[in-house]
Amino acid sequence: MNKSIKILFLGMMAVFVATFFQSNIFAHADHDKDAIIIKMADVMINLEHFPTADEKKKLQSVLDSVSSTDQEKIIANAIIHIQHGSTVEDKEKLQIVIDNTVATSTVNTLAKIVQSFSHGISKTDKRKLQTIKFKG
Repeated sequence: MNKSIKILFLGMMAVFVATFFQSNIFAHADHDKDAIIIKMADVMINLEHFPTADEKKKLQSVLDSVSSTDQEKIIANAIIHIQHGSTVEDKEKLQIVIDNTVATSTVNTLAKIVQSFSHGISKTDKRKLQTIKFKG
């Protein structure tokens, strides 16, 4: 009887451990879903004053992609237009994105960073962008 309880306990522990690690695998599987957001976060991390020609090409590919969402296109367009800061028109569009997304989403976070951009990225925003790139 004691041996069967021990085997049952070990079996249950194996199931719990497997379930725990499987959730991390599924979370990582969503990484591709945010590839466009990650691409834009990569541009924003080192952005100073305005995007370079190469960065604008990356962002234009977001605008041209049929797989980009409307929200992603608004963010990409706003980054392209940055000249030391976001334009008033882009800030308004970004606010709509922010208001219509979950506060913890990567889209929401990126929209807030682009909206508040002023000559460069703050240390706090840089950490948020690095998290987006790492976690997706």
